[in-house]
Amino acid sequence: MKRGSEPSSHLGNMHWTAELVRTHVLTLIDANDRRYEDRFAAQEKSVHDAFAASEKAVNAALAAQEKAVTAALAASEKAVSVAETNAEKWRDNANEWRGAMTDREAKFITTTEFGLLKERIDRSEGSGRGMRDLWGWIVAAIMLGVVLLNLFYPNIRP
Repeated sequence: MKRGSEPSSHLGNMHWTAELVRTHVLTLIDANDRRYEDRFAAQEKSVHDAFAASEKAVNAALAAQEKAVTAALAASEKAVSVAETNAEKWRDNANEWRGAMTDREAKFITTTEFGLLKERIDRSEGSGRGMRDLWGWIVAAIMLGVVLLNLFYPNIRP
């Protein structure tokens, strides 16, 4: 058999005419066009679905990020407030401590007073005064004893 003179087996015993070939080719082209259109529509739907999912994920991530930023800002504001309170307490305590030290220093002996006391010690001033005062107290106590004895026991004579 000659090649091309026999029709293909799937068409049976038909004889190919120009019109039949044209119709067959147009049918194949239409089938391919439908197949390409279906594939394009499926791809377009897939891209659209992927874009929608991506947009949803981005929106969720942005919402979570906004929540995290808000929480961090609130924590930061609280930390600043606590730090300011602590700094204020520290300043108050420092001022109180400074005042206490100033009051304490006011009770210290001054350099002039120290110089005067040193001069007195160097001159031995006041070294015998304590003894004189002690004898005075002893004599006063004896006198008081004699007076009290005379008051309570008036009949006793020496």
